[in-house]
Amino acid sequence: MTTPRDTLRAELLAVAAAVVPDQQPVVTHDPGPINPGVLFDGRGAATIARITVETGNPTAPDPAAAVTAAAEAFRARGWTATTAPAEDGHYRATATRDGLDVAVHAWATDWRITLTGEAPVS
Repeated sequence: MTTPRDTLRAELLAVAAAVVPDQQPVVTHDPGPINPGVLFDGRGAATIARITVETGNPTAPDPAAAVTAAAEAFRARGWTATTAPAEDGHYRATATRDGLDVAVHAWATDWRITLTGEAPVS
């Protein structure tokens, strides 16, 4: 059985590979289920999984194109995706599907594109 966390990880890797097909995407953050609320007030919010994947083309970075390509790849995979206007060299998009949320970031000063997603843990 596939969990939301497994689905999220697979989707992040697939979209990253579609954005930069000649590079191998890397999972840079996947600590397993976390409970973010417990650090603040002790009650503990719903447990979630937070995963970050990075990729990019170091020889020809184009952050605007990479973020647009990520949004298009998410849409092609059945997600709702929105691209935000660029702000000071920061390019962003968001995507949602079935309780999963993703933020995509790229900067004019860096060749990487970062996809960070959150999923409820079932």
